Amino acid sequence: MMICTCEECRYTFPKLNSSKYCPDCGSEAVRPATDKEIDEYKAYQQEFHPESQIA
Repeated sequence: MMICTCEECRYTFPKLNSSKYCPDCGSEAVRPATDKEIDEYKAYQQEFHPESQIA
């Protein structure tokens, strides 16, 4: 699974399919997340959604 970030709205999300659009704003400006963005995403998930941990 790849973690991506939208350049338009800065939403960071797991890319689960081949869609090239941001699931939050619909922009096509999606890129692979940086290491810092991935760490922030994982920390948020751990704090607010511990039942859906990402390795």
